[in-house]
Amino acid sequence: PMPSLAEWQLTPDTWLQLFHSPEHAGSTLINIGVPDLDSALAELAERGLEADTPQEGAGGTVRFAALYDPEGNRVTLIEGRG
Repeated sequence: PMPSLAEWQLTPDTWLQLFHSPEHAGSTLINIGVPDLDSALAELAERGLEADTPQEGAGGTVRFAALYDPEGNRVTLIEGRG
C-alpha cells in the first residue's frame, strides 16, 4: 500500500504488515484485534499486566490500548466498533 509497507491478508480478519523503519530496528510492534477491549484489559490486569489508558481512533471506529514488554516492544489491543 506504500513504499515502506508490505502486507498480506492471512485470513478474512487477519493481516500481516511489515514496515521498513530504520529508526525502530530491533523492536517489534504487534496489533491484536479483540472483541471486547475492556474485558481483555481486565484479564491482563488480573495477570499483573497494565496497559495504557484506552484511546479512540479512526473517527471513533476503534478503541485501543498498548502495553510494553521489558525490552520496549509494544503490543496494542484494538477493538473495532461499528
